[in-house]
Amino acid sequence: MKKIVILIISFFIYCNISFAEILNIGKLKIELFDDDKLIQVNKSIVESWGRGKIKIFAEKNQNNEINSLITVFTWKGEKYGSDMRNFFLDYFYKNKNGLFYDNDINNLKLNNDKLTNAVVIKEIDLGEYLKQKDDFAEFKRTIKKLSKKHNVTLPDRVIKSDHIYIKGGDLIWIGHMYNYKNVIKEDVFVDKLTKYHPNIIENYPNFLRSMEKWIKLSLKRHQEFQDKLKIKVKIDLNSERFDLSQNLEDLKNDFYSSNFANEEDRNLEKEQKAKEEKEKKAKQQKEKKAKEEKERKAKEQKAKEEKSKAEDEISVDDLMSKIKELNEMYKSGLITKDEFEMLKNKLLKN
Repeated sequence: MKKIVILIISFFIYCNISFAEILNIGKLKIELFDDDKLIQVNKSIVESWGRGKIKIFAEKNQNNEINSLITVFTWKGEKYGSDMRNFFLDYFYKNKNGLFYDNDINNLKLNNDKLTNAVVIKEIDLGEYLKQKDDFAEFKRTIKKLSKKHNVTLPDRVIKSDHIYIKGGDLIWIGHMYNYKNVIKEDVFVDKLTKYHPNIIENYPNFLRSMEKWIKLSLKRHQEFQDKLKIKVKIDLNSERFDLSQNLEDLKNDFYSSNFANEEDRNLEKEQKAKEEKEKKAKQQKEKKAKEEKERKAKEQKAKEEKSKAEDEISVDDLMSKIKELNEMYKSGLITKDEFEMLKNKLLKN
């Protein structure tokens, strides 16, 4: 038996297999990240009226950047239950910086009538969110602590889902964040709005496609959230637009394995290659024409030079004939000997 255990351990070490850790909140199981990529920080809060725990988990990539974050905040109220409940409702719903506040950046928000069970999905500026001061300063400080402790860079912007359950003075708040800029490389802004903004997202297929997959995954997560925590007043998550019949694992694989920029990037790459090919052919054609023109001019110049040379040169027969004529003229007394020699030398010189 001991040998079998050793063999199994050796196999996993040899194959470098990583497993995702599981966080249990009651019967709710939250799958974290592979242990070789997982980093985390924790914070406990103890007050006379209750106790809280903050857990921040992140998936670190090889560039020391964050791919995804999971945030968990649980509060167990021991006193002032109704006051704590009202505090939570004010913090999440009435505060203008509250994640569940009604505004135009929410891609989806669902809650029950009592506001005790809710999910909200949106894209946010994470850096700006962490700068905002509120009554849960410890929560934001703990996220910042993750960056400092593990020397990692937090994402500038993320798509995010938040899930809350308020029961009396107790709270369970789970958040999921995804650094979409690791996948979608194009510019995210149009004027002052991001392409995830509900008012313009329909115009940008990559962003719409990724958000719809994220919403579907988030709704499935919330389905498990309210089922496993046995929340009595549930939210109706059924929708013709989002089919939740798939299991959570399949939806996660569908989202995290997708490269949302592929289609557009392929089109851009195709256009760029076509442009480069066109420019290359034009350059080759230009070079070919220039070469042909150079060769033509060289041939013309050579022909011209040969013609000129031929015209300038006197053939041997012509020379001998002319000298013979001069000799006849000398013999007949038409020219003197000196004139004969002068004209002969002139012909020979030419």
